[in-house]
Amino acid sequence: MEKNFSEQDSLKLINEMINQARNNFQKGSSNSGIFCGYVVAATAFANFTLIQILENPHQSYWIWLVMIPMMIISGIIDKKHKKQTRVKTHIGKIVSGVWNAFAISTGILLISVYGTAYAINSSYLGILITPVILTMMGVAQYATSVAFRFSPYLYGAFIFWGGALACVACYLLHAGALQFIVLGICAILGLCIPGHIANKKAEENV
Repeated sequence: MEKNFSEQDSLKLINEMINQARNNFQKGSSNSGIFCGYVVAATAFANFTLIQILENPHQSYWIWLVMIPMMIISGIIDKKHKKQTRVKTHIGKIVSGVWNAFAISTGILLISVYGTAYAINSSYLGILITPVILTMMGVAQYATSVAFRFSPYLYGAFIFWGGALACVACYLLHAGALQFIVLGICAILGLCIPGHIANKKAEENV
């Protein structure tokens, strides 16, 4: 009897730790996603606007250098969250690793595309950047939704995947600039809104 009670008590403790870890994730980790989502959306909309008003539309792409300070600030937000997190699990580490892998993959993608474009003296490969990044974001968001069993992130993953296909449709319609409108909308619907829902749920659980 004593052994059976001990096993049940241990399982109960493990479940409580998992639930607490999920609450910590919702209270802190979503803040970084919300921040990045709004910055990406604002930058994408600004890029679309600059394409319309600049004499040389290609100059508009320099605005994406904003991603550098965004990543730094996002890292600070994550670091602050980790200090405040009382329960750390392998699930949280895996999810963090997935998004770190996304960031690294994005950097490699950009180097590969621009390096190849320079080598062949053609800018056409640039049309791959937005749909591929949206596809990778869908993968990362899908992994996050499975790990934390939080359906809004699953919906976000499908939004990113749908956005990637929408970008292809923009190219087929010879309206490539609209890809930035698609990207901005996806950032808000796929990152910001799920993040706000997670924060609201966390407040209700307090």
